[in-house]
Amino acid sequence: MQRQPQRIGVLGGSFDPIHIGHLLIAEIIREELGFQKVLFIPAKIHPLKNNTQITAPEHRLKMVELAVASNPYFQVSDIEIRSRRVSYTVDTIRELKQQYPQSVYRLYFLMGQDNVNQLHLWKDPHVLVRECQIIAFGRPGFQPATSADPYLQFIQFLRIPLLEISATEVRERLRRGRSVRYMVPDPVMAYIRRHRLYRT
Repeated sequence: MQRQPQRIGVLGGSFDPIHIGHLLIAEIIREELGFQKVLFIPAKIHPLKNNTQITAPEHRLKMVELAVASNPYFQVSDIEIRSRRVSYTVDTIRELKQQYPQSVYRLYFLMGQDNVNQLHLWKDPHVLVRECQIIAFGRPGFQPATSADPYLQFIQFLRIPLLEISATEVRERLRRGRSVRYMVPDPVMAYIRRHRLYRT
């Protein structure tokens, strides 16, 4: 009797910093779709962001490691941090598939619904949607743009509750000396204070 492939969720991003919203999304989707593991992958060089304003990758990687340490289903990969190239998702998925062969594993890439309308700007999106299953999460009412039409048949949409927390908001509150308690995990908050991150 052939065993079912193990399901692995892949959640990428800048994680600058990682916050409770990221963790909640990953845990809800993990349980909903029966993942054996969720891989958190901090990007080193984000292709669609101003990287001069992003916190050093070693800090962001460490904060993610601290944030997920208490969850046995969560794991961190430095696959993009170690790379010298721009962090293109299609390249990362291809490399992950070498580590996790399709005979044993199945990869699911997790993205917010707002990214679906930006997918045509990504590197080789037509290849990406065939390399792994795309899970787009968010609230009801999302309207795909016409630019997303070629990819919609490959995307599974998942309705989940979202916390109104963003990394931008966390950074701004820290710059203003405001509390971010309950917005980021305590070990992450301690790391931010110790290394004096996100100060003006």
